[in-house]
Amino acid sequence: MALVMTTGLAFADGEITDVYTTGKTNTPVGDFVVRTTNDVFHFQGTEYEVFKVYYDNPAMNLNIAVNAEGKCKSFIAYTKDYTLFYDCNKYGFGVRKVMFTNPDAQKRFDPVEYQHQSVLRKERKIEKKDAVELIAGFLPGMQNS
Repeated sequence: MALVMTTGLAFADGEITDVYTTGKTNTPVGDFVVRTTNDVFHFQGTEYEVFKVYYDNPAMNLNIAVNAEGKCKSFIAYTKDYTLFYDCNKYGFGVRKVMFTNPDAQKRFDPVEYQHQSVLRKERKIEKKDAVELIAGFLPGMQNS
C-alpha cells in the first residue's frame, strides 16, 4: 500500500520514478502500479517511451513501451520471455502479435484468452493512459499459473 501512496520511489540505481497509474487485474497476480521511467525502447527506427509495471506478484512485472505518434498509438508489452504488440484496427484496440523467446514461455500463455484480448476496447482511438491500464490489467489473464 505504501508503494501506491508515494509519488516517487528510489531504486538501487538511483533512478526516481513517479506513479503513472494504478489498478486491479482480477487475477491471482493482484493489483498493479505503473511507473514512469527515463528509458527509451527502440523498435523499427522509432523511439518508444517506457513504463514499468509492478504487480503484487513480482514474477509478473513487465515493461510497456509506448509510441504516442499517429492516430492510434502502438504499445509493446515485454519481458525477457515475451513481447506482445498492441494497437488499433477496424475492430478496436487490443493485442495483435506475440513473440516468445523460448517454447516454455509460450506454454505459459492461453491461446483462447489471447484471442479474447484481441479487442480490449471497441473504439479505434485510445488515450495512452487508458491503453497502459488495459494492458497492465488484462495481460496477466493470458498467462497460466
